[in-house]
Amino acid sequence: MAEATQSYNVNRLIISEQAPNIFLLDNIFSSDIFGLLINLLCMFIGVLGIWANILNVIVFLKQGLDNSINISFFCKSVSDLFKILFIEWANVSFNTYVDRLPMSIVFSEVYFVAGSWPSGLVCRLSLYIAVYITAERCLCILYPLKVKTLITPTRTKVSIAVIGIFNFAPLVPEYTSVYLSWTYHEERNATVLGLALRSSSTQTQGVSFLFHVAMVMFGLACVIVFTSILVVQLRRQSRWRMMNSGGNLDKTSPLSKRDRRSVAMVIVVAVALVIFYTPLASMSIITTFVAEFYISGKYTKPFLVLWNLVYIFGMVNCSLNIIIYYKMNSRFKSTLVRLFRCSVKDTKTTPSSSSKATSVSIVD
Repeated sequence: MAEATQSYNVNRLIISEQAPNIFLLDNIFSSDIFGLLINLLCMFIGVLGIWANILNVIVFLKQGLDNSINISFFCKSVSDLFKILFIEWANVSFNTYVDRLPMSIVFSEVYFVAGSWPSGLVCRLSLYIAVYITAERCLCILYPLKVKTLITPTRTKVSIAVIGIFNFAPLVPEYTSVYLSWTYHEERNATVLGLALRSSSTQTQGVSFLFHVAMVMFGLACVIVFTSILVVQLRRQSRWRMMNSGGNLDKTSPLSKRDRRSVAMVIVVAVALVIFYTPLASMSIITTFVAEFYISGKYTKPFLVLWNLVYIFGMVNCSLNIIIYYKMNSRFKSTLVRLFRCSVKDTKTTPSSSSKATSVSIVD
């Protein structure tokens, strides 16, 4: 079992220094300081993103999950929150200083089993929820009079549940072939908690990642197509309203003003997602087709640094959504402002109430 474990292409972070190098920037990538700076930047953005998505979740809960768009954005915020948490875990696990700690745990291998595939899962969940949101807004703008009967809160919940099951399916081959176990580690000359393989690993190795790449590419293509339809239809309706309104746009529009703003916000969210997911799609393709470009291959340092940059793009995308919601959704903005006002009011009233209680006890 130990020999099989050592042959697996993701189970070792330390590689031979004699490995040939074709990357021109390898000297930079090999610098621990450069890697640490990227790591710290990633963690800093992640902390901001965690708080941003917690606020998103609270705001959508306060507004109520009684309509499809709120349900979808609530689920996307939860997925983005877990995505950032898994990336922060990766930042700790793959930190070179953490890896040198004298502990009986190979953090990178533990993360591979318990964190890397769930991270890919929530990444795809966010993407496919965005697919659902853009598809729903397409129906809203194409069939404005029928959309309320076509898209209901119950159907939205069922659809997102199906999306979750659909995205969990690629994890099955991986988790039937790998698990965590105490194994002998040659570099550390000790028994450590790390990655172990089952006998079926040779048949399933790489299958999950291929599914992941294909699903990311397909989801990204769907978002691009649906967003393009939204932009074209919105412009077409705007021109039609200008020609037939006589100056009053709201009376001639089949869409309400609120729906038009919602469509515009979805377009901005989708465009941002496409921009920030493009590095992920590109790196996934490179990892699939470039030999030795994996975590224990010849190009470990470039692999880790470039994927860290992909993580940064992903966390910026997750963190920016709150700004888009705040700027383009008046209801979200008012709820968030009320939330902060209540928090400030509570902090101001707490000291006074405590001082009153103290004075009463002194008098007594």
